[in-house]
Amino acid sequence: MRRVRLLSLVASALLLSGGVFAVADAAPAAPADQPLAVSDPGRAGRIATLTAALDRIKTAIAAGHPQWGAMDLRDIFAYQVDHLWTQGVDGFGTSVAVMEGWDLAGIQDTINQLDDTVGLPHTTVQTIYPNGPLPPQCPPGMVALHGYGSCDAWGGELRLDVEAVHLMAPYAKIVISATPSDSEVVGDTSSEVAMPEIVKGLEYISAHKLANTISISDGSSETDYSHGAAEIHAQDPGILAAAAAGIPVAVSTGDCGVTQNLSTATAQCQAPTPGPAIATWDDNPFTIALGGSRPQYTAPCPPCANPFPLDPIEGAGLSQIYQRPSYQDGVRSITGSRMRSIPDITMNSRHGTSQSAPMFAAVLAMATQLHGRNLGPVNEILYQDLARDPGRSGIVDVTTGNNNFRDIPGYSAGPGFDVASGWGTVDASRFVPAIAKAARHNRMADEAADQLADLRDTLSLTPSTRVTPTSLLSITSSGFLPGHPVKISIDGTVLTTITADTSGNIAYGFTPASKTIGAGQHTVSIDSMLLTQSKRFTVTQ
Repeated sequence: MRRVRLLSLVASALLLSGGVFAVADAAPAAPADQPLAVSDPGRAGRIATLTAALDRIKTAIAAGHPQWGAMDLRDIFAYQVDHLWTQGVDGFGTSVAVMEGWDLAGIQDTINQLDDTVGLPHTTVQTIYPNGPLPPQCPPGMVALHGYGSCDAWGGELRLDVEAVHLMAPYAKIVISATPSDSEVVGDTSSEVAMPEIVKGLEYISAHKLANTISISDGSSETDYSHGAAEIHAQDPGILAAAAAGIPVAVSTGDCGVTQNLSTATAQCQAPTPGPAIATWDDNPFTIALGGSRPQYTAPCPPCANPFPLDPIEGAGLSQIYQRPSYQDGVRSITGSRMRSIPDITMNSRHGTSQSAPMFAAVLAMATQLHGRNLGPVNEILYQDLARDPGRSGIVDVTTGNNNFRDIPGYSAGPGFDVASGWGTVDASRFVPAIAKAARHNRMADEAADQLADLRDTLSLTPSTRVTPTSLLSITSSGFLPGHPVKISIDGTVLTTITADTSGNIAYGFTPASKTIGAGQHTVSIDSMLLTQSKRFTVTQ
Protein backbone atom coordinates (compact mmCIF):
# COMPACT_ATOMS: atom_id res chain seq x y z
CA MET A 1 0.00 0.00 0.00
CA ARG A 2 1.07 3.56 -0.72
CA ARG A 3 2.46 5.51 2.22
CA VAL A 4 2.83 9.27 2.57
CA ARG A 5 6.42 10.00 3.48
CA LEU A 6 7.84 13.21 4.95
CA LEU A 7 11.32 14.49 4.29
CA SER A 8 12.94 15.39 7.60
CA LEU A 9 14.47 18.51 6.06
CA VAL A 10 11.03 19.98 5.45
CA ALA A 11 9.75 18.96 8.87
CA SER A 12 12.64 20.66 10.62
CA ALA A 13 12.12 23.82 8.58
CA LEU A 14 8.64 24.32 10.00
CA LEU A 15 8.38 25.99 13.40
CA LEU A 16 4.93 26.82 14.69
CA SER A 17 4.63 29.50 17.34
CA GLY A 18 1.39 31.40 17.65
CA GLY A 19 0.91 31.26 13.91
CA VAL A 20 4.36 32.69 13.12
CA PHE A 21 6.67 30.31 11.31
CA ALA A 22 10.15 30.31 9.87
CA VAL A 23 10.92 28.52 6.64
CA ALA A 24 14.36 27.36 5.61
CA ASP A 25 15.14 27.31 1.91
CA ALA A 26 12.24 25.03 0.98
CA ALA A 27 12.76 22.34 -1.61
CA PRO A 28 10.29 22.19 -4.50
CA ALA A 29 7.44 19.80 -3.85
CA ALA A 30 7.60 16.68 -5.99
CA PRO A 31 4.85 14.31 -7.01
CA ALA A 32 4.20 11.44 -4.61
CA ASP A 33 7.06 8.95 -4.21
CA GLN A 34 9.61 11.14 -6.00
CA PRO A 35 12.61 12.61 -4.13
CA LEU A 36 12.93 16.30 -3.43
CA ALA A 37 15.72 18.62 -4.42
CA VAL A 38 17.85 19.78 -1.52
CA SER A 39 17.37 23.51 -1.78
CA ASP A 40 15.72 26.31 -3.69
CA PRO A 41 18.35 28.86 -4.68
CA GLY A 42 15.70 31.31 -5.91
CA ARG A 43 13.81 31.75 -2.65
CA ALA A 44 15.27 35.17 -1.82
CA GLY A 45 14.48 36.41 -5.31
CA ARG A 46 10.91 35.18 -5.06
CA ILE A 47 10.42 36.95 -1.74
CA ALA A 48 11.82 40.18 -3.22
CA THR A 49 9.52 39.91 -6.25
CA LEU A 50 6.40 39.28 -4.17
CA THR A 51 7.29 41.95 -1.59
CA ALA A 52 7.51 44.49 -4.39
CA ALA A 53 4.25 43.19 -5.87
CA LEU A 54 2.52 43.55 -2.50
CA ASP A 55 3.51 47.20 -2.40
CA ARG A 56 2.02 47.76 -5.86
CA ILE A 57 -1.10 45.81 -4.90
CA LYS A 58 -1.61 47.96 -1.79
CA THR A 59 -1.26 51.07 -3.93
CA ALA A 60 -3.87 49.79 -6.39
CA ILE A 61 -6.29 48.97 -3.55
CA ALA A 62 -5.78 52.39 -1.95
CA ALA A 63 -6.55 54.01 -5.31
CA GLY A 64 -9.85 52.13 -5.48
CA HIS A 65 -8.72 49.52 -8.01
CA PRO A 66 -8.85 46.15 -6.23
CA GLN A 67 -9.94 44.12 -9.26
CA TRP A 68 -7.48 41.77 -10.92
CA GLY A 69 -9.32 40.07 -13.73
CA ALA A 70 -12.34 38.51 -12.02
CA MET A 71 -10.51 38.32 -8.70
CA ASP A 72 -10.20 40.82 -5.87
CA LEU A 73 -6.67 41.71 -4.80
CA ARG A 74 -7.90 42.22 -1.26
CA ASP A 75 -8.25 38.44 -0.91
CA ILE A 76 -4.47 38.26 -0.54
CA PHE A 77 -4.84 40.09 2.76
CA ALA A 78 -8.27 38.81 3.79
CA TYR A 79 -6.88 35.26 3.84
CA GLN A 80 -3.47 36.36 5.21
CA VAL A 81 -1.67 35.00 2.18
CA ASP A 82 0.70 37.97 2.15
CA HIS A 83 2.36 36.65 5.32
CA LEU A 84 3.12 33.40 3.51
CA TRP A 85 4.59 35.12 0.48
CA THR A 86 7.07 37.11 2.56
CA GLN A 87 8.25 33.81 4.10
CA GLY A 88 8.86 32.22 0.71
CA VAL A 89 5.68 30.13 0.75
CA ASP A 90 4.15 30.86 -2.63
CA GLY A 91 3.45 27.53 -4.35
CA PHE A 92 6.95 27.23 -5.78
CA GLY A 93 7.72 23.74 -7.09
CA THR A 94 4.07 22.64 -7.08
CA SER A 95 1.46 22.18 -9.80
CA VAL A 96 -2.27 22.78 -9.51
CA ALA A 97 -4.61 21.17 -12.03
CA VAL A 98 -7.95 22.73 -12.92
CA MET A 99 -10.45 20.39 -14.57
CA GLU A 100 -12.31 21.90 -17.53
CA GLY A 101 -14.70 20.88 -20.30
CA TRP A 102 -12.87 22.82 -23.03
CA ASP A 103 -9.71 24.87 -23.51
CA LEU A 104 -9.13 28.61 -23.92
CA ALA A 105 -6.71 29.99 -26.48
CA GLY A 106 -4.37 32.70 -25.23
CA ILE A 107 -4.82 32.00 -21.51
CA GLN A 108 -1.05 32.20 -20.89
CA ASP A 109 -0.85 35.68 -22.42
CA THR A 110 -3.95 36.78 -20.52
CA ILE A 111 -2.45 35.81 -17.16
CA ASN A 112 0.91 37.34 -18.05
CA GLN A 113 -0.76 40.66 -18.83
CA LEU A 114 -2.62 40.62 -15.53
CA ASP A 115 0.63 39.85 -13.72
CA ASP A 116 2.31 42.86 -15.29
CA THR A 117 -0.30 45.24 -13.89
CA VAL A 118 0.82 44.59 -10.30
CA GLY A 119 4.22 42.96 -10.66
CA LEU A 120 3.25 39.36 -9.98
CA PRO A 121 5.56 36.74 -11.50
CA HIS A 122 4.64 34.95 -14.69
CA THR A 123 3.93 31.28 -14.18
CA THR A 124 3.55 28.39 -16.61
CA VAL A 125 0.01 27.60 -17.72
CA GLN A 126 -0.09 24.27 -19.56
CA THR A 127 -3.10 22.69 -21.23
CA ILE A 128 -3.34 18.91 -21.46
CA TYR A 129 -5.90 16.69 -23.19
CA PRO A 130 -6.18 13.44 -21.18
CA ASN A 131 -8.88 12.01 -23.44
CA GLY A 132 -7.20 12.96 -26.71
CA PRO A 133 -7.34 16.10 -28.88
CA LEU A 134 -10.44 18.26 -28.80
CA PRO A 135 -12.98 17.42 -31.50
CA PRO A 136 -13.23 19.88 -34.41
CA GLN A 137 -16.60 21.07 -33.12
CA CYS A 138 -18.23 21.33 -29.72
CA PRO A 139 -19.89 17.98 -28.89
CA PRO A 140 -23.67 17.95 -29.52
CA GLY A 141 -24.53 17.22 -25.92
CA MET A 142 -22.67 20.34 -24.79
CA VAL A 143 -24.11 22.46 -27.60
CA ALA A 144 -27.59 21.54 -26.36
CA LEU A 145 -26.80 23.17 -23.01
CA HIS A 146 -26.54 26.56 -24.75
CA GLY A 147 -24.83 29.28 -22.70
CA TYR A 148 -25.01 27.31 -19.47
CA GLY A 149 -22.62 24.47 -20.26
CA SER A 150 -21.49 24.89 -23.86
CA CYS A 151 -17.87 24.92 -24.93
CA ASP A 152 -17.87 28.72 -25.11
CA ALA A 153 -19.24 28.91 -21.57
CA TRP A 154 -16.29 26.91 -20.30
CA GLY A 155 -13.95 29.73 -21.34
CA GLY A 156 -15.16 31.99 -18.53
CA GLU A 157 -14.95 29.17 -15.99
CA LEU A 158 -11.43 28.26 -17.07
CA ARG A 159 -10.15 31.82 -16.80
CA LEU A 160 -11.68 32.23 -13.34
CA ASP A 161 -10.09 28.99 -12.17
CA VAL A 162 -6.64 29.96 -13.43
CA GLU A 163 -6.85 33.46 -11.94
CA ALA A 164 -8.01 32.10 -8.58
CA VAL A 165 -5.10 29.67 -8.33
CA HIS A 166 -2.50 32.19 -9.47
CA LEU A 167 -3.58 34.99 -7.16
CA MET A 168 -3.20 32.74 -4.10
CA ALA A 169 -0.10 30.73 -5.10
CA PRO A 170 1.67 32.83 -7.76
CA TYR A 171 4.65 30.52 -8.28
CA ALA A 172 2.63 27.34 -8.70
CA LYS A 173 2.44 25.89 -12.18
CA ILE A 174 -1.12 25.59 -13.49
CA VAL A 175 -2.24 22.58 -15.51
CA ILE A 176 -5.51 22.88 -17.44
CA SER A 177 -7.11 19.50 -18.10
CA ALA A 178 -9.53 19.88 -21.06
CA THR A 179 -11.92 16.94 -21.52
CA PRO A 180 -15.23 17.57 -23.32
CA SER A 181 -18.14 15.15 -23.17
CA ASP A 182 -19.50 12.64 -25.71
CA SER A 183 -16.18 10.89 -26.35
CA GLU A 184 -17.96 7.51 -26.12
CA VAL A 185 -21.69 8.19 -26.07
CA VAL A 186 -24.02 11.16 -25.89
CA GLY A 187 -25.13 10.65 -22.32
CA ASP A 188 -27.88 12.09 -20.18
CA THR A 189 -27.80 15.81 -19.53
CA SER A 190 -26.02 15.35 -16.19
CA SER A 191 -23.19 13.70 -18.10
CA GLU A 192 -23.00 16.75 -20.34
CA VAL A 193 -22.88 19.23 -17.44
CA ALA A 194 -20.54 17.08 -15.34
CA MET A 195 -18.93 14.82 -17.88
CA PRO A 196 -17.25 11.59 -16.77
CA GLU A 197 -14.39 12.57 -19.05
CA ILE A 198 -13.38 15.06 -16.36
CA VAL A 199 -12.99 12.15 -13.95
CA LYS A 200 -10.91 10.35 -16.57
CA GLY A 201 -8.67 13.40 -16.42
CA LEU A 202 -8.16 12.75 -12.70
CA GLU A 203 -6.88 9.26 -13.52
CA TYR A 204 -4.54 10.58 -16.19
CA ILE A 205 -3.10 13.32 -13.98
CA SER A 206 -2.61 10.86 -11.13
CA ALA A 207 -0.96 8.20 -13.28
CA HIS A 208 1.44 10.70 -14.86
CA LYS A 209 2.06 12.70 -11.66
CA LEU A 210 1.17 16.00 -13.30
CA ALA A 211 -0.25 17.86 -10.28
CA ASN A 212 0.01 18.09 -6.52
CA THR A 213 -3.50 19.47 -5.97
CA ILE A 214 -6.62 19.53 -8.15
CA SER A 215 -9.66 21.78 -8.42
CA ILE A 216 -13.04 20.93 -9.94
CA SER A 217 -15.58 23.72 -10.35
CA ASP A 218 -18.32 21.49 -11.69
CA GLY A 219 -20.90 18.89 -10.70
CA SER A 220 -24.53 17.93 -11.19
CA SER A 221 -27.32 17.22 -8.73
CA GLU A 222 -27.28 13.76 -7.15
CA THR A 223 -30.98 13.58 -7.99
CA ASP A 224 -30.54 14.26 -11.71
CA TYR A 225 -28.79 11.18 -13.11
CA SER A 226 -30.78 8.87 -15.36
CA HIS A 227 -29.17 5.80 -13.84
CA GLY A 228 -29.06 7.06 -10.27
CA ALA A 229 -26.48 5.82 -7.78
CA ALA A 230 -24.93 3.37 -10.26
CA GLU A 231 -23.97 6.20 -12.59
CA ILE A 232 -22.57 8.28 -9.74
CA HIS A 233 -20.57 5.47 -8.14
CA ALA A 234 -19.18 4.47 -11.55
CA GLN A 235 -17.11 7.67 -11.32
CA ASP A 236 -15.54 6.71 -7.99
CA PRO A 237 -12.43 5.14 -9.61
CA GLY A 238 -11.16 8.50 -10.87
CA ILE A 239 -11.57 10.22 -7.52
CA LEU A 240 -10.00 7.27 -5.69
CA ALA A 241 -7.09 7.25 -8.15
CA ALA A 242 -6.28 10.86 -7.29
CA ALA A 243 -6.68 10.20 -3.58
CA ALA A 244 -4.48 7.08 -3.75
CA ALA A 245 -1.80 9.17 -5.49
CA GLY A 246 -1.92 11.57 -2.55
CA ILE A 247 -3.53 14.38 -4.53
CA PRO A 248 -6.21 16.38 -2.67
CA VAL A 249 -9.17 17.29 -4.89
CA ALA A 250 -11.18 20.42 -4.03
CA VAL A 251 -14.70 20.48 -5.52
CA SER A 252 -17.23 23.32 -5.53
CA THR A 253 -20.64 22.65 -3.96
CA GLY A 254 -22.93 24.62 -6.29
CA ASP A 255 -24.53 28.05 -6.43
CA CYS A 256 -28.27 27.57 -5.90
CA GLY A 257 -28.34 27.49 -2.12
CA VAL A 258 -29.82 24.36 -0.57
CA THR A 259 -31.00 23.19 -4.00
CA GLN A 260 -29.10 22.25 -7.15
CA ASN A 261 -29.64 23.49 -10.68
CA LEU A 262 -31.11 20.71 -12.82
CA SER A 263 -29.13 19.79 -15.90
CA THR A 264 -32.04 20.76 -18.13
CA ALA A 265 -31.56 24.41 -17.16
CA THR A 266 -30.16 26.89 -19.65
CA ALA A 267 -29.17 29.46 -17.02
CA GLN A 268 -27.87 29.39 -13.47
CA CYS A 269 -30.59 28.38 -10.96
CA GLN A 270 -33.23 28.59 -13.69
CA ALA A 271 -34.54 25.08 -12.98
CA PRO A 272 -33.67 24.14 -9.38
CA THR A 273 -34.46 20.86 -7.69
CA PRO A 274 -37.83 20.96 -5.92
CA GLY A 275 -36.20 20.30 -2.56
CA PRO A 276 -32.79 20.11 -0.88
CA ALA A 277 -30.06 18.43 -2.92
CA ILE A 278 -26.29 18.40 -3.23
CA ALA A 279 -24.03 17.87 -6.20
CA THR A 280 -21.82 15.01 -7.28
CA TRP A 281 -18.06 14.81 -6.89
CA ASP A 282 -18.08 17.12 -3.87
CA ASP A 283 -20.23 14.48 -2.15
CA ASN A 284 -17.51 11.84 -2.43
CA PRO A 285 -15.79 11.37 0.96
CA PHE A 286 -12.36 11.49 -0.70
CA THR A 287 -12.82 15.01 -2.09
CA ILE A 288 -12.89 18.17 -0.03
CA ALA A 289 -16.14 20.07 -0.60
CA LEU A 290 -15.80 23.83 -0.97
CA GLY A 291 -18.74 26.00 -0.06
CA GLY A 292 -18.86 29.78 -0.12
CA SER A 293 -18.49 32.69 2.24
CA ARG A 294 -17.77 36.36 1.55
CA PRO A 295 -14.90 38.39 3.05
CA GLN A 296 -16.13 41.84 4.03
CA TYR A 297 -12.80 43.66 3.51
CA THR A 298 -13.30 45.68 6.68
CA ALA A 299 -11.32 48.94 6.54
CA PRO A 300 -8.47 49.52 6.78
CA CYS A 301 -7.83 46.99 4.06
CA PRO A 302 -5.11 45.81 4.18
CA PRO A 303 -4.98 44.29 6.73
CA CYS A 304 -8.66 43.57 5.87
CA ALA A 305 -9.89 42.23 9.22
CA ASN A 306 -13.02 40.24 8.49
CA PRO A 307 -16.10 38.57 9.49
CA PHE A 308 -16.89 35.99 6.78
CA PRO A 309 -20.68 35.63 6.51
CA LEU A 310 -22.02 32.65 4.61
CA ASP A 311 -22.79 33.27 0.97
CA PRO A 312 -26.49 32.42 0.54
CA ILE A 313 -25.88 30.97 -2.92
CA GLU A 314 -23.52 28.23 -1.73
CA GLY A 315 -24.48 24.59 -1.83
CA ALA A 316 -24.70 22.82 1.51
CA GLY A 317 -26.56 19.80 2.75
CA LEU A 318 -26.55 16.03 3.10
CA SER A 319 -25.78 13.41 0.50
CA GLN A 320 -28.39 10.92 -0.65
CA ILE A 321 -25.66 8.65 -2.08
CA TYR A 322 -22.64 8.54 0.25
CA GLN A 323 -22.80 7.51 3.89
CA ARG A 324 -21.18 9.59 6.58
CA PRO A 325 -17.41 9.00 6.47
CA SER A 326 -15.68 8.12 9.71
CA TYR A 327 -13.95 11.49 9.88
CA GLN A 328 -17.40 13.11 10.28
CA ASP A 329 -18.43 10.85 13.17
CA GLY A 330 -17.32 13.56 15.58
CA VAL A 331 -19.92 15.98 14.18
CA ARG A 332 -22.79 13.49 13.78
CA SER A 333 -24.73 15.14 16.61
CA ILE A 334 -24.63 18.37 14.57
CA THR A 335 -25.49 16.93 11.17
CA GLY A 336 -28.08 14.57 12.65
CA SER A 337 -27.54 12.24 9.72
CA ARG A 338 -25.86 9.01 8.67
CA MET A 339 -24.97 10.63 5.34
CA ARG A 340 -22.03 12.73 4.15
CA SER A 341 -22.35 16.41 5.01
CA ILE A 342 -21.01 19.11 2.68
CA PRO A 343 -19.24 21.52 2.57
CA ASP A 344 -16.11 20.78 4.57
CA ILE A 345 -14.92 24.38 4.44
CA THR A 346 -15.55 27.61 2.48
CA MET A 347 -13.67 30.26 0.53
CA ASN A 348 -14.67 33.43 -1.31
CA SER A 349 -17.61 32.72 -3.63
CA ARG A 350 -18.19 36.16 -5.09
CA HIS A 351 -18.23 34.43 -8.49
CA GLY A 352 -19.81 31.27 -7.12
CA THR A 353 -18.22 28.28 -5.49
CA SER A 354 -16.45 27.87 -8.83
CA GLN A 355 -14.09 30.43 -7.31
CA SER A 356 -13.87 28.76 -3.91
CA ALA A 357 -12.47 25.43 -5.11
CA PRO A 358 -9.43 26.71 -7.06
CA MET A 359 -8.62 29.20 -4.31
CA PHE A 360 -8.48 26.38 -1.79
CA ALA A 361 -6.51 24.14 -4.14
CA ALA A 362 -3.93 26.94 -4.29
CA VAL A 363 -3.84 27.14 -0.49
CA LEU A 364 -3.18 23.39 -0.42
CA ALA A 365 -0.41 23.87 -3.01
CA MET A 366 1.39 26.16 -0.56
CA ALA A 367 0.94 23.53 2.16
CA THR A 368 2.37 20.96 -0.26
CA GLN A 369 5.38 23.20 -0.79
CA LEU A 370 6.02 23.19 2.96
CA HIS A 371 5.27 19.49 3.43
CA GLY A 372 7.56 18.58 0.55
CA ARG A 373 5.30 15.86 -0.83
CA ASN A 374 1.68 15.40 -1.77
CA LEU A 375 -0.58 15.95 1.21
CA GLY A 376 -3.12 13.26 0.41
CA PRO A 377 -6.83 13.96 0.88
CA VAL A 378 -6.95 16.43 3.78
CA ASN A 379 -10.39 15.60 5.19
CA GLU A 380 -9.22 13.53 8.14
CA ILE A 381 -6.55 16.10 8.95
CA LEU A 382 -9.15 18.87 8.95
CA TYR A 383 -11.73 17.06 11.08
CA GLN A 384 -9.49 15.14 13.45
CA ASP A 385 -6.34 17.25 13.83
CA LEU A 386 -6.85 20.89 12.96
CA ALA A 387 -10.34 21.08 14.47
CA ARG A 388 -8.93 20.30 17.93
CA ASP A 389 -7.53 23.83 18.12
CA PRO A 390 -9.21 25.80 15.33
CA GLY A 391 -7.72 29.20 16.12
CA ARG A 392 -4.15 27.96 16.27
CA SER A 393 -4.70 25.89 13.13
CA GLY A 394 -5.97 28.82 11.08
CA ILE A 395 -9.62 27.79 10.96
CA VAL A 396 -11.80 30.91 10.95
CA ASP A 397 -15.39 30.38 12.03
CA VAL A 398 -18.29 31.40 9.79
CA THR A 399 -21.12 32.14 12.18
CA THR A 400 -23.80 34.03 10.27
CA GLY A 401 -25.96 33.47 7.20
CA ASN A 402 -27.91 30.62 5.63
CA ASN A 403 -28.39 29.01 2.23
CA ASN A 404 -32.19 29.15 2.01
CA PHE A 405 -33.32 29.14 -1.61
CA ARG A 406 -36.57 30.95 -2.33
CA ASP A 407 -39.15 29.15 -0.18
CA ILE A 408 -36.98 26.10 0.52
CA PRO A 409 -35.33 26.23 3.97
CA GLY A 410 -31.63 25.62 4.00
CA TYR A 411 -28.93 25.44 6.66
CA SER A 412 -27.68 28.18 8.96
CA ALA A 413 -24.15 28.97 10.06
CA GLY A 414 -23.35 29.19 13.74
CA PRO A 415 -20.43 28.84 16.15
CA GLY A 416 -18.16 25.88 15.41
CA PHE A 417 -18.87 23.21 12.82
CA ASP A 418 -22.21 23.39 11.02
CA VAL A 419 -23.68 21.87 7.88
CA ALA A 420 -23.91 25.30 6.24
CA SER A 421 -20.21 26.19 6.30
CA GLY A 422 -18.40 23.08 7.50
CA TRP A 423 -15.53 24.32 9.63
CA GLY A 424 -15.71 27.87 8.25
CA THR A 425 -12.85 29.35 6.25
CA VAL A 426 -9.11 29.86 6.68
CA ASP A 427 -6.38 32.20 7.84
CA ALA A 428 -3.83 30.81 5.40
CA SER A 429 -0.84 32.07 7.39
CA ARG A 430 -1.74 29.58 10.14
CA PHE A 431 -3.69 26.99 8.16
CA VAL A 432 -0.95 26.24 5.62
CA PRO A 433 1.81 25.36 8.11
CA ALA A 434 -0.66 23.52 10.35
CA ILE A 435 -1.93 21.26 7.59
CA ALA A 436 1.59 20.71 6.24
CA LYS A 437 2.71 19.53 9.68
CA ALA A 438 -0.33 17.30 10.25
CA ALA A 439 0.02 15.66 6.82
CA ARG A 440 2.85 13.45 8.04
CA HIS A 441 0.20 11.30 9.76
CA ASN A 442 -2.25 11.26 6.84
CA ARG A 443 -3.44 7.75 5.91
CA MET A 444 -6.29 8.63 3.55
CA ALA A 445 -4.19 7.81 0.49
CA ASP A 446 -3.82 4.26 1.77
CA GLU A 447 -7.54 4.02 2.45
CA ALA A 448 -8.31 5.22 -1.08
CA ALA A 449 -5.87 2.70 -2.58
CA ASP A 450 -7.61 -0.11 -0.71
CA GLN A 451 -11.05 0.98 -1.94
CA LEU A 452 -9.79 1.33 -5.50
CA ALA A 453 -8.36 -2.19 -5.33
CA ASP A 454 -11.77 -3.45 -4.21
CA LEU A 455 -13.45 -1.80 -7.21
CA ARG A 456 -10.97 -3.46 -9.54
CA ASP A 457 -11.63 -6.83 -7.96
CA THR A 458 -15.31 -7.25 -8.90
CA LEU A 459 -14.38 -9.26 -12.00
CA SER A 460 -15.63 -12.85 -11.73
CA LEU A 461 -14.91 -15.88 -13.90
CA THR A 462 -17.22 -18.89 -13.61
CA PRO A 463 -17.39 -21.80 -13.16
CA SER A 464 -13.73 -21.24 -12.17
CA THR A 465 -10.43 -19.85 -13.37
CA ARG A 466 -9.52 -23.31 -14.66
CA VAL A 467 -11.55 -24.53 -17.65
CA THR A 468 -11.40 -27.03 -20.52
CA PRO A 469 -11.30 -25.83 -24.14
CA THR A 470 -15.01 -26.56 -24.57
CA SER A 471 -16.20 -25.25 -21.20
CA LEU A 472 -18.29 -22.09 -21.13
CA LEU A 473 -16.33 -19.38 -19.34
CA SER A 474 -18.66 -16.66 -18.04
CA ILE A 475 -17.33 -13.17 -17.31
CA THR A 476 -19.30 -10.90 -15.01
CA SER A 477 -18.37 -7.60 -13.42
CA SER A 478 -19.82 -4.32 -12.16
CA GLY A 479 -19.04 -0.68 -11.49
CA PHE A 480 -19.02 0.61 -15.08
CA LEU A 481 -20.69 3.69 -16.51
CA PRO A 482 -24.20 2.60 -17.54
CA GLY A 483 -24.70 2.62 -21.29
CA HIS A 484 -20.97 2.99 -22.01
CA PRO A 485 -18.80 0.57 -23.98
CA VAL A 486 -16.67 -2.00 -22.15
CA LYS A 487 -13.86 -3.79 -24.02
CA ILE A 488 -12.96 -7.41 -23.23
CA SER A 489 -9.52 -8.64 -24.26
CA ILE A 490 -7.63 -11.90 -23.90
CA ASP A 491 -3.85 -11.62 -23.68
CA GLY A 492 -4.02 -8.12 -25.18
CA THR A 493 -6.20 -9.08 -28.16
CA VAL A 494 -9.66 -7.56 -28.21
CA LEU A 495 -12.31 -10.25 -27.97
CA THR A 496 -15.41 -8.06 -28.06
CA THR A 497 -16.88 -4.76 -26.94
CA ILE A 498 -20.16 -4.82 -25.03
CA THR A 499 -22.31 -2.18 -23.36
CA ALA A 500 -22.75 -1.92 -19.61
CA ASP A 501 -26.39 -2.27 -18.55
CA THR A 502 -28.40 0.35 -16.69
CA SER A 503 -26.88 -0.76 -13.39
CA GLY A 504 -23.31 -0.65 -14.72
CA ASN A 505 -22.97 -4.45 -14.93
CA ILE A 506 -21.55 -6.58 -17.72
CA ALA A 507 -21.85 -10.29 -18.60
CA TYR A 508 -20.25 -12.24 -21.42
CA GLY A 509 -19.59 -15.92 -22.07
CA PHE A 510 -17.46 -17.92 -24.51
CA THR A 511 -15.65 -21.23 -24.88
CA PRO A 512 -11.87 -21.02 -25.30
CA ALA A 513 -12.02 -23.32 -28.34
CA SER A 514 -14.48 -21.02 -30.13
CA LYS A 515 -11.99 -18.15 -29.79
CA THR A 516 -8.96 -20.30 -30.65
CA ILE A 517 -7.54 -19.83 -27.18
CA GLY A 518 -5.10 -22.67 -26.61
CA ALA A 519 -4.04 -24.53 -23.51
CA GLY A 520 -2.10 -22.59 -20.88
CA GLN A 521 -2.43 -19.52 -18.72
CA HIS A 522 -4.17 -16.44 -20.10
CA THR A 523 -5.26 -13.01 -18.90
CA VAL A 524 -8.69 -11.50 -19.44
CA SER A 525 -8.72 -7.70 -19.33
CA ILE A 526 -11.73 -5.44 -18.98
CA ASP A 527 -11.24 -1.85 -20.12
CA SER A 528 -13.67 1.06 -19.87
CA MET A 529 -13.42 4.82 -19.59
CA LEU A 530 -12.82 4.78 -15.83
CA LEU A 531 -12.47 1.21 -14.62
CA THR A 532 -9.89 -1.37 -15.70
CA GLN A 533 -9.78 -4.94 -14.40
CA SER A 534 -7.92 -8.14 -15.16
CA LYS A 535 -7.79 -11.75 -14.01
CA ARG A 536 -5.85 -14.84 -15.01
CA PHE A 537 -7.37 -18.14 -16.04
CA THR A 538 -6.02 -21.46 -17.26
CA VAL A 539 -7.21 -23.56 -20.18
CA THR A 540 -6.39 -27.24 -19.60
CA GLN A 541 -5.28 -29.72 -22.26
